[in-house]
Amino acid sequence: MKFKLIFTGIFLAAILCISEVHAQDGQLDKSFDSTGIVTTTLTGIGGIGMSGTAYSTLIQKDGKIVLVGTIGDGSQSFFCLVRYNQNGIIDSTFGIDGVDTTAIGYTDDEAFCGLLQPDGKIIAAGYTSIGGAGSERDFALVRYNTDGSIDRTFGTNGFVKTAIGLSDDEIYSIALQANGKIAAAGFSYTSISNQNVFVIALARYNSNGTLDDSFGTNGTLTEALQVSGTLQKYTEAKSVAIQSDSSIVVGGYTGDGSQNYFALLRFTSSGNLDNTFGSNGIALTTIGGVNDEIHSIAIQKDGKIIAGGYSEVVSQTAYEYDFALVRYNTDGSVDKTFGNNGAAVTSIGHKDDAINSIVIQSDGKIVAAGHSEGNVYEYLFAVARYNTNGSLDNTFGTNGVTTTVVGGFGNSGDDKAFSVAIQTDGKIVTSGSSLYNNFYNLYSFAAVRYTGSAITGVINLSGAGMPQLFRLYQNYPNPFNPSTTIEYDLPKAENVKLIVYDILGREVATLVNADQNAGVYKIQWNGKDNDGAEVASGIYLYSIKAGNFRTVKKMIYLK
Repeated sequence: MKFKLIFTGIFLAAILCISEVHAQDGQLDKSFDSTGIVTTTLTGIGGIGMSGTAYSTLIQKDGKIVLVGTIGDGSQSFFCLVRYNQNGIIDSTFGIDGVDTTAIGYTDDEAFCGLLQPDGKIIAAGYTSIGGAGSERDFALVRYNTDGSIDRTFGTNGFVKTAIGLSDDEIYSIALQANGKIAAAGFSYTSISNQNVFVIALARYNSNGTLDDSFGTNGTLTEALQVSGTLQKYTEAKSVAIQSDSSIVVGGYTGDGSQNYFALLRFTSSGNLDNTFGSNGIALTTIGGVNDEIHSIAIQKDGKIIAGGYSEVVSQTAYEYDFALVRYNTDGSVDKTFGNNGAAVTSIGHKDDAINSIVIQSDGKIVAAGHSEGNVYEYLFAVARYNTNGSLDNTFGTNGVTTTVVGGFGNSGDDKAFSVAIQTDGKIVTSGSSLYNNFYNLYSFAAVRYTGSAITGVINLSGAGMPQLFRLYQNYPNPFNPSTTIEYDLPKAENVKLIVYDILGREVATLVNADQNAGVYKIQWNGKDNDGAEVASGIYLYSIKAGNFRTVKKMIYLK
């Protein structure tokens, strides 16, 4: 017998929806503050100009954009969050007039990363200075409520501080596990065999901000690396990601001052190096033979790992840094089917190009953002998109690459992107810094949004943090034309059916009918039925069945 749904209390609404037709992806999105570019300059007491950099781009479920970074005036620095509406205008309901600045320690607090929890709360992380300028730095995290106020239930009155090494401990990346625990990765300055070195440092926190003593030693661990039996002086973690089995993958670099290597490590959930990965849990890769660094990692749906950063190539006349991507198999070996023997290296500008952040689209394409030196000492936002095989995607920008001048200083400009995120409609948001005062060397928060094509299908966002409950969200936009996004949470693996019905309970479109792992999923419905025909205007119901979980919501399609 065919399953039917009955809905009562019908109401009608009307809305004018204008759909934007995209040509080539990677163009400036003029619906974002009219130019596609937004800069925010902050001032301190007495109107004194401050310098700021955004290091993390977070997209909320309602489409608002949160930038996490640092501002300072040369004598003191602060954690800083700025939230924008979808159109690029600052959201005045967040913090104070859209901005939240936080002092933790004595003079020196910097946030280098952030994440959104499933409940909408925001965690920013970096370091705090314990004493005066140049004194000890410790891991630092702050959690904010959805309105930008500090969440006083986290850590000690909203703050978490962790000392690990001798004097300098800094977080560069954080990730949320399925159980709500927070993995933080960066570096620590310590002493090994009477030699002071920088080592990878990890900490894991419970959801309330306390250290998780089931991880490492009382919640923290450090890892020094060797090359050919020689202890490396400089080893840092730049990015961390959580695999579906709760293993922790860390990407960064290691070197002795003359040569750096891509460094990729995998730890078990308890904090031990995973001996099934690479060589005793560690994979070191050289690309250009001089200096190679990982700045960002992302995990594909098949478990393969993408690492992005830069590779230094020395020519006969000068050095050159290029965009560099390497794909690793699940065992830590380099995937030779990707790019050129496992690596994709892209020269964009004059001689100094670097990837600072990567994200994987739902279709498997890789978006990499960073900077490029256009002319001597002129830096631009740079974004490249790669196909799944590592080749540049010619449907994006110019031959797969786009660069953007954000500030207005011509050949002396300094614009760098440090983070990238993808909206549910496929648009690409990058953020970083832009020079606004050449004399005092002051920078503003900068965000650039590029056009991108919405991709119909399931988007598994499990790397962003696993949910704890089954949940089906209201579609957005609603009413809609020509497409809408439906999001749901799976706290565990289940067979999932997501079906659209008309108001009489007749099946219109099956959006999902598959076994799916735990995670956060999004799917776009384009207003077409199972035969590909456009449906009529009206009220529709969408139903999810995942194991014993069943629920229904309504939506309105308007032509």
